[in-house]
Amino acid sequence: TVLAGTTAAARPELAGVVLEDAMQAFNFQGVTGTVQNRVVREASGTLDFYWKVNVDSSATGTGISAFRLTDFGLSNIADADWRVDGLGTVAASTARLFNGASYPTGTINFLFGDGIRAGQSSTFFFLHTDATAYAKTAQFDLLDVGPQNLSPAYSTFAPAVPEPSSYAMMFAGLAVAGLAMRRRQGQ
Repeated sequence: TVLAGTTAAARPELAGVVLEDAMQAFNFQGVTGTVQNRVVREASGTLDFYWKVNVDSSATGTGISAFRLTDFGLSNIADADWRVDGLGTVAASTARLFNGASYPTGTINFLFGDGIRAGQSSTFFFLHTDATAYAKTAQFDLLDVGPQNLSPAYSTFAPAVPEPSSYAMMFAGLAVAGLAMRRRQGQ
């Protein structure tokens, strides 16, 4: 999918409160920098997940051509795009689902055209979701320009699925509340 880019004015639902903002350093094949991982809660209560790749000005490698996200969970994604009205100089021009049948938990590649070179940074690119909870359960890696070497994998935020124990505790709490109401009615 080609990403056209968007603004807060065009998509007011993207505005919200930043819940977490974490920086992850990377270093491979002479390319050094950071990836900013951000989670934003919209006014509706749903979450958007943002990333921004920053390549150090002292990097000696060829740059970054792609950001690959794994184990994100395809079922929560509403759409993908990048922010025209944000910081950064290089847009994520394309988002591709990478072999969805083999990776049903979600593997998505964001491509950066000619790449993010030394001293450059991407704009914020994002996945707009219907998720309401998150955890640091996904992974990302980076692909360099030219030789196509992959970086190590790093942890990032993704939609969280309540664990069965959470459901069990919720149902147990409802049962206790029901029993208490029943006893009050019997008195």
